[in-house]
Amino acid sequence: MTDPYFTFNTFLRQKFDNQKVRKIPINAGFSCPNKDGTISTEGCIFCDHYGSGPINTFTMPIEDQIKQFIHGHRGMKYLAYYQAHCNTHASLRVLEQKYEIIFSFEDIVGLSIGTRPDSIGDEVYPLLDKLNRRIYLMVELGLQSIHQKSLTFLKRNHSYDEFLDTFQKLRSRGIDVVVHLIVGIPGETKREMFDTVQEMNRLKPAGVKFHLFHVLRDTPLSDMYRRQEFKLLEKDEYIDIIVSLLERLSPDIVIHRLTGERDREIFEAPNWALDKMDTIQSIRDRMRDLDTYQGKMAM
Repeated sequence: MTDPYFTFNTFLRQKFDNQKVRKIPINAGFSCPNKDGTISTEGCIFCDHYGSGPINTFTMPIEDQIKQFIHGHRGMKYLAYYQAHCNTHASLRVLEQKYEIIFSFEDIVGLSIGTRPDSIGDEVYPLLDKLNRRIYLMVELGLQSIHQKSLTFLKRNHSYDEFLDTFQKLRSRGIDVVVHLIVGIPGETKREMFDTVQEMNRLKPAGVKFHLFHVLRDTPLSDMYRRQEFKLLEKDEYIDIIVSLLERLSPDIVIHRLTGERDREIFEAPNWALDKMDTIQSIRDRMRDLDTYQGKMAM
């Protein structure tokens, strides 16, 4: 592996016989229990109107979203990524109908389902079992941090224990789990971030996504930012932290994401994060300058 960390692209090429594979971001029309009143009506403080899903195709039927993406990215295979909001938050009948759509596209070789740790009902696990036998399946769990003070600050309205319960139920069924983590949450120390990575080493998820703590317009976090209630990380600070986290993360955990960015029309701060490729290259350059790599300091 020539990269200083285990990239998602490397994983995909290993998994799918060196074929080029791209993720199709999809809004499947689900809501979120942290927004629709099931748990709360406020939502996480960072969540935008689109629920972290695609903007330009947000109102299109699932089939049309898939067709449009494939038309613009021909000659490869695809993972359908049910991304927006909480993609297990519906009746079993609705979930079955919406997941089934992808099987009419022969070049879709995998399914990724984004959801919350507290939002997979017991009746849904047999459906996930069936899907996992039909196609490569990943379930992406938004954790963000193992520390309750951070979950409270973000208004996640779930606990780490709930995450652990869901994680174990998925892994016991042989389903790959990708864990979302936010780096730079106000009030979290570097030591606490290291503790979160150490816990990932213990749990051994299939992958992690590192998201930069950033601000989107028209969110509760935007109001807090304008009131100067917290500071955001500078680019060099973020790079230093990410490199340190990667050094401590087990080398067999796939890195699905190294930063957080969003469409310019809804992005507020920090401005340096808008250049995703520059940020990633800066992380790679720093690791090579330091002659370091993922797992160098893993315990």
